[in-house]
Amino acid sequence: MHLLTHSSHFATHCPDNKITPLLCALLHCPAQLRVEGPDHPVTATVGQDVVLPCHLSPQRNARSLDIRWIRDHISETVHHYHNGEDLYGEQMGAYAGRTELSRDGLSAGSLDLRITGLRPSDDGRYVCTVEDADAYNEAVVDLEVSAPFFHNTQPWMVALVLVLVLLAVSIGLGVYL
Repeated sequence: MHLLTHSSHFATHCPDNKITPLLCALLHCPAQLRVEGPDHPVTATVGQDVVLPCHLSPQRNARSLDIRWIRDHISETVHHYHNGEDLYGEQMGAYAGRTELSRDGLSAGSLDLRITGLRPSDDGRYVCTVEDADAYNEAVVDLEVSAPFFHNTQPWMVALVLVLVLLAVSIGLGVYL
């Protein structure tokens, strides 16, 4: 799990810069954001829907926070939620109409993102970022998208396998008759 924290209180409460921003944030910001993702990759198949899990720890109402899911390798927005509204202005075109932040769990700190109709290009690293007036934090979620077994199979290959199976069954029946 990847965590990163900073606080805007550092500049106002630690002007002499004699302590680190993280220590200052711990001393002056009791409502620190801590975001957690899974310790293992999320796996799904092309065409399925998937939920990328992410949550605040300890549990805290996330309805008033700025929540952004981004693709790690290109730093572009997959989904953006701010103060109770989904903001689609910065969303990558590839995700238009395919993402939803789960509203049911927001009051309990759940930041889960649902992606529908998975594509091979959805495979990769996602970053769940959360920010309020005092703090920022993020967690990484790796998504592994696999193709279904017959996804790239040519029709002639399926026909060949079917003929071979029927031939084997015929020979097997011929031996017993």
